Amino acid sequence: MALTQLQIRARKVSGVRPLTAYSNSTLKEATYMKPPEGSGVAPGQVYKVVKGLYGLKQSGREWNQEFDRSLRHMGFFQVECAPCIYTKGQGEDMAIVVIYVNYTLVIAPRLETVLKVKKQIGQRWKMEDSGEVSHFLGIKISRDHAMRTMTIGQSGYIDQVLAKHLDKCTKPTMVPMQSIPEGTLVASAVQQKEYLVIVGKLLWVANSTWPDLSLTVGVLARHMRKPSQEHYQAAQWVLCYLKSTKEVGLVYRANESQEPLVAHSDANWVSDATIQRRSTSGSVVLVYRNPVAWKSATQKCVSLSAIEAEFIAATEATCEVLFLKQLLCSIDIATGTPTIYLDNTGCIQVSKDPAQHWKLKHIDTKYHFVRNNVQEGRVQIKYVDTTRNLADVLTKPIGRQAMQQARSGLHLQIPAAVYETGSLSYVTVLKNGGHTLKQQHNEQGTYAVEGGS
Repeated sequence: MALTQLQIRARKVSGVRPLTAYSNSTLKEATYMKPPEGSGVAPGQVYKVVKGLYGLKQSGREWNQEFDRSLRHMGFFQVECAPCIYTKGQGEDMAIVVIYVNYTLVIAPRLETVLKVKKQIGQRWKMEDSGEVSHFLGIKISRDHAMRTMTIGQSGYIDQVLAKHLDKCTKPTMVPMQSIPEGTLVASAVQQKEYLVIVGKLLWVANSTWPDLSLTVGVLARHMRKPSQEHYQAAQWVLCYLKSTKEVGLVYRANESQEPLVAHSDANWVSDATIQRRSTSGSVVLVYRNPVAWKSATQKCVSLSAIEAEFIAATEATCEVLFLKQLLCSIDIATGTPTIYLDNTGCIQVSKDPAQHWKLKHIDTKYHFVRNNVQEGRVQIKYVDTTRNLADVLTKPIGRQAMQQARSGLHLQIPAAVYETGSLSYVTVLKNGGHTLKQQHNEQGTYAVEGGS
């Protein structure tokens, strides 16, 4: 979300990292530690730990409170709905600080403001200044100031995952899952152990920069307790998909839109026999047409109709939209009334008209949250054709052509791809001043195919 605000408003951003963060905090509880052998401490004596140490369960919390006090002393206010974000000032004087343990982003309209905040942090702690951010939490960040775009991706992390876990990939694939696997053969002990590691790593990728992987990884995660050989092969298929598309990046653009905050919601009714025929919800939230939050999840109850499944999914999307509306307002982005797009007219009708309550009177009260917010004017519901519903990819496996369309709608972009004789190749265009160089990429390497001015 902070990166979206950065791109929409053409903000400056820089990264800082206070060094030895935990040892900068002071423990509140009396904590003692056995001395290591050879330390010269008399038998029966122990060390009293005064500062936070790596490995103590409370160290992270104590450091967070220490950092919080310092930021408040600098005049920052913590965002109530997102405690890791702090703001100060308004308009052109606004500064935003985003923290993850000791990894910190400083965002502001003017470079002078960024430098001032960094200087204040540096006066309090010894820190590492990374300058304009190119990586954050393993995510690569690339900005094109001329085109007013920002691309985030994880190709480096994906390369590490592939090198460690990919068995073989005979030809590229452009869909992460062909169908939901039904396990029949128990995986070997080695496969089961590796399966857990692979799915854990894929979760990080899907939640960070690859919304088109959310459904697939969610399906795999359901079977972590006892994966089958079919599920292990499905995980390998995902790795092959990543190998084929690892250069994909999530592109944010400085768009102007009449609908600053919208969501697409969808559900796949009784879609999976392996989860007692519970339905799958999917939602994508966009800020100025840029995807900032996405989710694919199994519903908590069995729906009796497609309308009911869509209604439950819309409720979950409403919760996410209202949270993000609060967050956007706190970082100086006005949203108006958020819009939730659905492709089920029956669900839209019961969301707006309480006279239709008999169709859903048996479901849990909490799922009527969407209807209440529509009636109060906090959100509005509109229809979108299924082919244009961005959440469709989060509820069921889809084909190659539909996946390409979904990636485009989700701003997942890769250079033009051509598939010949089972190998992937694509072309990138590099510009340097008045010179243009086209490069051809494939599994054998990269080479120039055309150059000139």
